[in-house]
Parts: sequence; C-alpha cells; structure tokens
Amino acid sequence: MSSETSVQDDSENFKILVATDLHLGFEEKNLIRADDTFNTFEEVLQLAVKHKVDFILLAGDLFHVNQPSVASLERCISLLRTYCLGDKPINMEFVCDQAEVFKHCNHPIVNFEDQNLNVSIPVFSIHGNHDDPCGYREMSCMDLLSSMGLINYFGKQTNLQELKINPILLKKGSNKIAIYGLSHIRDERLERLFKDKKVFMNRPLEDVDDWFNIFVCHQNRVSRPGTKYLSEKCIPSHIMLTIWGHEHESLIDPVRGDSSSGYICQPGSTVATSMCEGEAGTKYVGLLTISGKRFKMEPLELKTVRLMHFETVKLSECDEDVSTSKKTQEFVRRQIEDILLKLSLKYSGHTKQPKLPLIRLRVEYTNETQHFNGIQFGQEFQDRVANSNDMILLRMEKKSIQKKTKCIDDQALSNIMDNEEMDNIEHIVDQYFRTTNEENQLELLSVDGMAEAVDWLVNKSRLDAINKVVTHQMKKMKNHVIKQEGLNENNISEHIISYHNSRTQKSKDEANDVREVLSSQQYTAQNDSDNESNISHAKSDDEEISNDSSANTSVQNVRGKRGRGSRGSRATTRARGRAKGQTKLNF
Repeated sequence: MSSETSVQDDSENFKILVATDLHLGFEEKNLIRADDTFNTFEEVLQLAVKHKVDFILLAGDLFHVNQPSVASLERCISLLRTYCLGDKPINMEFVCDQAEVFKHCNHPIVNFEDQNLNVSIPVFSIHGNHDDPCGYREMSCMDLLSSMGLINYFGKQTNLQELKINPILLKKGSNKIAIYGLSHIRDERLERLFKDKKVFMNRPLEDVDDWFNIFVCHQNRVSRPGTKYLSEKCIPSHIMLTIWGHEHESLIDPVRGDSSSGYICQPGSTVATSMCEGEAGTKYVGLLTISGKRFKMEPLELKTVRLMHFETVKLSECDEDVSTSKKTQEFVRRQIEDILLKLSLKYSGHTKQPKLPLIRLRVEYTNETQHFNGIQFGQEFQDRVANSNDMILLRMEKKSIQKKTKCIDDQALSNIMDNEEMDNIEHIVDQYFRTTNEENQLELLSVDGMAEAVDWLVNKSRLDAINKVVTHQMKKMKNHVIKQEGLNENNISEHIISYHNSRTQKSKDEANDVREVLSSQQYTAQNDSDNESNISHAKSDDEEISNDSSANTSVQNVRGKRGRGSRGSRATTRARGRAKGQTKLNF
C-alpha cells in the first residue's frame, strides 16, 4: 500500500471525490453570506461531474444544524438532483449485504441499485456533530435525504455500548475497496469504547487481503485543553487510508499516522465557520484514485470560497506612536488597507466567488488610552468587508489571570477564548470554571449541567435550554435540602454546599440528568411549538440504546433482490440489483 503520484490511468481504477464539513445553511440569515455554503457545494458537485468520479464520499457535517430550514433543505435537494441524478452508467458493484450496512435506514438499499431511481453519481456520507440524529426516533436531515434516495447514509451506530462497523464493499473490475464509516460519537464515549475494546471493524471473509481499506470518521484529531480526541493509535492496522472529518483546517495531502494505521487525509471544511487562523487557509476537496493497493490524492482548490484573513497585532511591538485612541485607529486603518490590497490579488476569478472578504484583525493593547470602538470603526469598511461589525477584536494583551473580579472573570475567559482551537462550547465553559478564582465558582448550579445547557443552546438552537436547566437544578436542590434533618437558618448553607459537592463528583450523572430534562416530552413539545418544528431532541449518546443483535453473528450470504422491472431505456452496464455472490463479513 502506498501513496503514489504515478497511479496509472485505468478504466478499472476507482475515482472518488472526497469532501467534508460543508455546513450547508451556515449564516443563511446573513444577507451578505447566505449563499456561500451552497455556491461552494455546487462547485464540489460540478468537480465530481467534471472529473467523472465513481462516487462522492463525505465525512460528516453536510448541514450546519441537524434541523435545517426548509430553504436549506430545498437548495441541497435541488443541487443533488441536478448533479447526481442522470443516465451516466454506474461501473461498480455493491457486493455486501445492504440490509446490514444500511440497517438504520427506512430503505436499506444503495441508491444506484434502486429501480425507482436513476443515479449517475452516488453520494456516500456519514453524519457529523452538527447534523447528528435527535428526537425520540433518533432522526436527522441525513435520514430525510436517505429516504429520498439522494445519499447513501452509512456509519450510524444504534448500539453505543459496543460498536460493530460493517464496511461498504465495492468492486470495479479487479479493484476492491472496503469503506468503514463511523459517524460522530462523543469523544469521551469513543475513547472509553476503544479502551474497553468494544469497537469492532468487521473484515470480509473472502480474499481479506485484496481489499483497499478506507476509514471515514468525524472526531477531534488533536488534543486541546479540556477536550478528548480520537488517537490515531486507535485506528486498526488494516486501515490503509483514513478520511478525517470535523477538523476544519485543510491538510489534504495524506500523511503517515502515528501508528501502523496507514495514511491520514484531513480535507478540511469547504467554508469558514469561525474566525480563526486555521480557517483562513485555502480550501480544498480531494480527488482520490485507487488502483489495487496504490492510491493518489489530488488536491482540488475550491474557487468559490470567500477570502478570509486572520491576523494578530500587538501594539506593544509596534514601532509607531499608538499612545492614544486616535493614533491607534490610524495605525489599524492602514493595516486593514494593506490586508485588502493583499486579498485583492488572491481572487480566483470565478463568477460565484464573493467579492467582500472576511477579515479578523485582533488588536492587543496594553493601555486603556489605546482602546476604541471596534464596531464603530468597522462601519468605515462596511462596503468592502463582509463582517465589518466584528472585523476588529480589541483585547488587553494577555497577562496573568486577575486575582479578583466582581462578577465575570473577563481575563480568565479572554485567555480561554484566545485559543482558537477551543471550538467546543462545553469545553469553554468547563475550562473557565477550572481556571477562574474561587469567588466566581458556581455554588448552586453544576458546571457539567450548565455546559450541557449552553451546548444545546448554541449547537442545537434550544433557546430555553439554560432556563430549563436552571429551574430543574434549583428545584432538585430545594427538594434535597428541605428533606434534611435539623435544617435551620444557620446550617442551610452547609447542606447546599454538601449537595453541590456530591453532584460535582458525579459529572457523568449530572450531564445525563440534564440531557434527560432537555430531551423530555414536555420540553420538546414546547420547543417544537416555539420553533414550528415537529422534530424533538433525543436522548444523548451517553444513554443506553438497546440492541437486539447478538455478538459474533455473521452476515448471511443472500443474493440481492431486484426491485421492479428495470426500465428499457437504462444502460445495461449499471450494476442495479446484480449483487452476485455477496461477500461475507467476519464479525
């Protein structure tokens, strides 16, 4: 197995377009940026058509939220119908048990073998942490696209006590590939499952060494303060190439992993969803060519992406006089003009590339006399920059955390937010209370509970999540305290502190308790009414989900059933329903 640039052109080679983190619908209510994600998604699909790929492989977060707006869904569906349906022959075979690989789907059949559809470019996708299942039926927008036959949704796990990953097996001439998909799972849980040896990647029983094995995942790749991550050492040695989603920085060129797990490719997102340095680089998708055990990953630069520039300026290192607010603004104004000039030379010329760039200039000052109103300053550039309101970020140059604050420890929070890699809201909340002083610690509410509530508010748009959790925890605290013997005005504080400390020691139970509250029928019914949605939130992946399948069973060697009689006009080279000799898997 090798990563080669000399893979010979061959009609039997697999050609795959690889992408991840498209975040459709991001900033759709922003008049300037509303079309960004869809323009780039269309470019991705156009590249698939141009390069005549066999299929598209997505590593999660097709949508920015798991309950996208009707407008976002309609635009996605329209683009998939335009570019992925048609009469182009499918020259590959699906040779594993579809009922097993797609058992979580209402229609467990690969779409190009569905006699009711005319698919020209199949799309295979796992879900990420943004478009993950929710509601009591554990559904998401990915299930909707799957039921429509527009994508082949794989990698969804319904038993989170033990993971059995069955690969998609595809053949094209003499070439064989096995694609193992693992949709997003909380990193803490996944770490425990790997540690307890509860993750199984089932391999084909027949010609086990003839398959090119690909692993598609959507997890944290690197260690960050307060976060867990999937270690590269967890990837089994038979995996030859890992397509890593979730990380937005584009590291498209495959590199050797830390262990014997083969190569790792991190395509990165197709759109910037946060104003940080890792998002400011060039965006790519990959054209993956596979021949036997050799492969080539060709980076394809995206031309429709809005230009972005991130830079930090420390006034203490400035050679100019920036002692006053006015002089500081003059200096910053020149910096912005220089940035705009540099960006003007980077436009691709694509007709759908936005003209207004994104700029984040972080200005660190040492004296309050240097401070100015960043929002008001940005109005000077509102016709030249897409994010003029938050173009300038002013903050005191990082010093040691202040010892005393009245309410919010601004410096502690600022130091945490300085870390652009701290992109998980739960971990931001957790780190704040780990680093702030004792005066700012919670005395009634739990850190884990509030972190979970903030996560539901930010990532799942549950507007009353914090109010629900505060009410619930205060009620529990009250019910506990009033039951204590000998309760009086002198010892009530001691009982409260004792109860709070006991809950703090049970962080997992506390987080699960909050998720149950936010997933309750009463909560979801009210939330659905507020949001005019019939989809409710589900139990988290830390709660048990029953699984009727027993361990150590094997997929039956059943001939794939044909659908309705094929239409006479269809090309005879299609592999519809011809799953002759399906390959058994070794559980």
